[in-house]
Order: sequence, then C-alpha cells, then structure tokens
Amino acid sequence: MTFLNNIFKRKEVSFTVGQRIYSKANGSVCSIKREIKLNNITHYEICIENDVTRREIILSEYALRANYK
Repeated sequence: MTFLNNIFKRKEVSFTVGQRIYSKANGSVCSIKREIKLNNITHYEICIENDVTRREIILSEYALRANYK
C-alpha cells in the first residue's frame, strides 16, 4: 500500500522569484516579484502582467497554491 501512496502522492509545487504563474479563475499571467516572511508564513508579491495598471498583490503561499498554477 505504501508503494501505491508514493506513486499517486501529489507533488508540492514550489514558487520562486521571477517565476510566471497563471490564474485558475481567469487565465491572467502573473509574475512573482519578491518573497516575504511574516509570522513564519511565506507570502509572495505578484504583479499581474495583463492588467493596464500593473497591480501588485501580496498573497500567502496557501492562497497562491489554491488560485494559481
């Protein structure tokens, strides 16, 4: 049973500065600008590239995993 668990185990995706990510909701392209540690929780500042105003948003690692690929 352990063998099957190792095969089908979901691989965690790690995020790095400079990486491009895509929104699962609307398909917008974002890039990770910097990594921030707050209260032992990793946050990332992302910049939405398709937007006219080039907004920058700070998201936790959990939110990034849930909404971006």
